[in-house]
Amino acid sequence: MSRRNSYRHGGRDRNKNSSQAGQKQNQNSNQRSNGRNQQNNNQTSQYRREEARILAERRAFERKQFEARRQRDLAETAERESAIKAFKARSVVCEICGQPLNEMGTAFANQGSGNPVHFDCVLRKISEGEKLSQYDRMTYIGNGKFAVLHFENPHDMRHFSIVKTIEWEGREKERSDWRNEMAGIYSQVR
Repeated sequence: MSRRNSYRHGGRDRNKNSSQAGQKQNQNSNQRSNGRNQQNNNQTSQYRREEARILAERRAFERKQFEARRQRDLAETAERESAIKAFKARSVVCEICGQPLNEMGTAFANQGSGNPVHFDCVLRKISEGEKLSQYDRMTYIGNGKFAVLHFENPHDMRHFSIVKTIEWEGREKERSDWRNEMAGIYSQVR
């Protein structure tokens, strides 16, 4: 073999050896990086497991709180409904006409005693005490007040003037006990 061939042959061997050494280095570095990646993966999976455990605990806690609130709300609702039934079951009689009051929400407090009376009975009693012409009409205007309205044209109910206001339930007076009880039972605000 000539020098030239030996050089070439030796060169090839050297290249082969150097490429094998490079491959071994790559394998070693890959193994190291795989080891680091495996450690990172282990840490990440531990973190995820811990995160999942904490989330499961939080959900269980929130579920318990929700169930406790739900049970408390159901108990309060049942208590309120039984109080409403008991309130409605009472037989209350109008002081003016002597008939039972079926709808307490529309009742008025009687001026003297403060006991509940029918709205229609109050309207009739006030109307009897007033002299109304054919162009006048008695109506409720809110806040326990009634008014005598005068219409220029009885067929046109949009145009009227207030002749007189009559206060049945005064604002200064304290609310009646039956009205306070009813408001307490039916109120949704606690």
